[in-house]
Amino acid sequence: MNFAVSLWHLVQQDRLIRLGAYGSAGLVWFALAWADSRLLLGLPLLALGIWVARRVRGEQDEDDNVDLW
Repeated sequence: MNFAVSLWHLVQQDRLIRLGAYGSAGLVWFALAWADSRLLLGLPLLALGIWVARRVRGEQDEDDNVDLW
């Protein structure tokens, strides 16, 4: 558990690690899309739908935000 927390702090603070994580996520997405073409558009459309739903719903109040860490 402590390793995961320290790794999460490293990702939040170091720009190079964050960009590497984004690049790795993109590479994994392309690899999955190569195997199944529905994922090529399905995952970005799902992410876009979640983003739009959050924008329509509005920002959460700080009282509603539950921080479990």
